[in-house]
Amino acid sequence: MRVPPIPRMMRQEAVTVWRQRPEGGFSASVEVPRCRVDRSGRLSPNDYQLTPGCSARVFIDATEYRGELAEGDLVGFDGERHAVASVSRCDHPDGTPHHWEADVA
Repeated sequence: MRVPPIPRMMRQEAVTVWRQRPEGGFSASVEVPRCRVDRSGRLSPNDYQLTPGCSARVFIDATEYRGELAEGDLVGFDGERHAVASVSRCDHPDGTPHHWEADVA
């Protein structure tokens, strides 16, 4: 069984991803065309809260991005680069990635 992708109407923003390299520095940038950047989580009074110090949660669907995402990587949007403070990989039941949810500072 496969979980359907996040609907395109909910993924209207492009982001750029820079992965950390083991030898230091960052990889070449990868453009991810359809993502969701949720800037409202830090304002919400309910259980939905970001990692302390973060300004947005970025949803990257696996149909758009084939790589990985880890803490310390950079995600670019709004003309700025944001560091990934925490990331959750959400998988299909078969163990393949469905999407990533990253809190960025």
